[in-house]
Amino acid sequence: MNSLYSFRCRSAEAPNGASTLVIFSGPGEFDANDLTTAVSDQTRNDLSPELVVILFPELLTKVLTDLGDELDDIFAPIARDVPIGAYLYDRCGHVRFLRAFRADPPKTLNLEPIRRQGLTKLFRDRGGLLEAGPTAHFMKPSGRADSRFLRAAHALAEGAEIFFCAFWILELLTDDVQRIHVDTSAIASLAFAAVLMKDRKTVPVITTFKSYDGKDTHPFHKDRKELVLISASQSGEMAKGISKVVADPKMVVTLFSTAPASAPNTTTLADLVYDGELNPNGIRPQTTRIDPKNSRPINLIGEHFHAVPDGPRAIVPKLDDKPDVVKGFLPQLVGQEVFRAYKSSLIANSRRAIWVDVEKLVLTDFFRKWVRTLVATSIPASTRAIVHFDDDPSSKTLASAITAEVHAQGGRLVECRTLTLKEIESGKMDWEICEAPVVVVGGATGHGAEFLMASRALRQYAPASHRIYITTAAMPSSPAFSSALKSNLEQPTYKFHKWFDILIDRERLAESWQAERALLVEDDNLPNELEKRLGELDSSLGLIDNLFLEGLGGKLKLRDNFAFWPRTVNCSTSSQADVFTTIAAIVANIRSGKDTMQSERLLNDAYNHCVIAAETFFRFNDGIIQAAFIRASLPIELDYRDAPIESERMADLVGRMVDLQHLPHGEALSEFLLSLALQRLKLTPASEKSLKAKLDASAPDLSEVNQWIIKKIPWTY
Repeated sequence: MNSLYSFRCRSAEAPNGASTLVIFSGPGEFDANDLTTAVSDQTRNDLSPELVVILFPELLTKVLTDLGDELDDIFAPIARDVPIGAYLYDRCGHVRFLRAFRADPPKTLNLEPIRRQGLTKLFRDRGGLLEAGPTAHFMKPSGRADSRFLRAAHALAEGAEIFFCAFWILELLTDDVQRIHVDTSAIASLAFAAVLMKDRKTVPVITTFKSYDGKDTHPFHKDRKELVLISASQSGEMAKGISKVVADPKMVVTLFSTAPASAPNTTTLADLVYDGELNPNGIRPQTTRIDPKNSRPINLIGEHFHAVPDGPRAIVPKLDDKPDVVKGFLPQLVGQEVFRAYKSSLIANSRRAIWVDVEKLVLTDFFRKWVRTLVATSIPASTRAIVHFDDDPSSKTLASAITAEVHAQGGRLVECRTLTLKEIESGKMDWEICEAPVVVVGGATGHGAEFLMASRALRQYAPASHRIYITTAAMPSSPAFSSALKSNLEQPTYKFHKWFDILIDRERLAESWQAERALLVEDDNLPNELEKRLGELDSSLGLIDNLFLEGLGGKLKLRDNFAFWPRTVNCSTSSQADVFTTIAAIVANIRSGKDTMQSERLLNDAYNHCVIAAETFFRFNDGIIQAAFIRASLPIELDYRDAPIESERMADLVGRMVDLQHLPHGEALSEFLLSLALQRLKLTPASEKSLKAKLDASAPDLSEVNQWIIKKIPWTY
């Protein structure tokens, strides 16, 4: 880092290659070491220059002349016969000859090659030219696509170089200039540097007009003296437009330009275009053509570049996407009415997308096998208490089943009491448990909040006890919460037993039914079928075989040979809740399953957008499976507005369902239309337009329910 800016250029006085050495100083003081470094940097790997120009401000005249005898050492790397001249510039940017240090330097300088080549060099050296590469393109503030971007902010990186740029506008920055307008705050440093070099008594107001976003509304004024600084341009269009709204077009200055020609009567500081004689380090013309449709756009947002993500990845669920719970547990519970959807939780005004009915679960052979093994291996004979939750009937059911199995196996729990958590919390117990085991039973749990409540209560009642937490199903919303549940409950003397896991965000997935209810409740004149539907959604018991809107043939039912269940499962006995639970678990596993490859995840974050592929609904074409995928997906996973091909296929699918609504292949039509009405399923404007035309043409053939839903779709095209 140096307080001086030094570079080589070609000049009329020394036309042989880059044989003129220019050393420029801003208003900051420099010493012999700075000058020595500048000379050394420019001669270490190059031949001696043929001319040396030292350009510095008047206020540093004494600093330079005081170097005296040190100059011989400073210029030692330069041939003795090379002219070395010192030139002063004043606050107006005027340059005059001061003295010769060696030989006979020119008394007047042609500043044009120094300006053009000096600015070009620092622009290139500092990475001002950005290349998008073969697979991307820049979206410029003007809205044009280009494989190149001129970034002035990169060039204005060092103090001496900023002062070098500012030097060339001193002549325009007269004392009566009241305002300096810059197109981006990234070049405000140059404006301040020029004001500092000018040593004005008053400082002009410096404002930013934010490039093309603000140039048409920015308050340029023809009745006052203003200077406009444009960072860089490849077309000259901005300068051309602004020159029409200011008093003097000459005061519109483009710092760096590759435009074929300057806007009429405006000023360009650095023409960066390559010229073998006049600008050998310049930027050569582009040789590649960009294809915006087949390359990735890079946007400039504020002062930062953001690569626009590729279009959404379309994910098709595969048989391998089944989590363990689908492989081993759920198929064995089919037809037992174990699962419900949209049931009221123990928390007021809260619903869950999936609910395990423990009362039904304990009646299954599969449960009896599990509890038999649990009692034989995990319930100590010395257990002193079995704690259940008084506001959760399923908890008491499981506690009773465990106690009954203990007796069935010939065991006796001596001095064991069955307690409720409320009894412990109220402090009504007249005895304490020391180090004996305590079993805490919950019917089914989400994140384990009830178990943590019990743990807090037992700190006083049974502080040294060996605790055994038991639940039939753990249903945390993510793998992270699953790990947290286990770590919170398992300690050196604590154990946590669960029959199976379903990793799913039950609260989030309940939103489709919540939104459906909100849509229905707005209308006082619902069709009879939807009036009945509203009553079902209002029931606190939840949904078992009525999760989805009916087709013309009645309730959606599963046909034989469901791909995600073994062939031995009798699909005809399954409920809609069984199917939804299976699909929801699969979709959740695609999002965050530990064995799901990153490239195949249904991932949506700042850098990724993934959607459920339209192929999913063609491949799994049972209406009940399609409806389950629609309900189990998040809105962003059904947002096809950035995926025109997928959007077109989805619109085509719904259109086909209209034609096939009397057949099994069209039975889920109402679910797709409802998803559009709830803005969970979103299509491109073109897809919306074609689908609406299809629906309008088919209106007489549609059911009353579907006609009502279509009227609620907020088309956006």
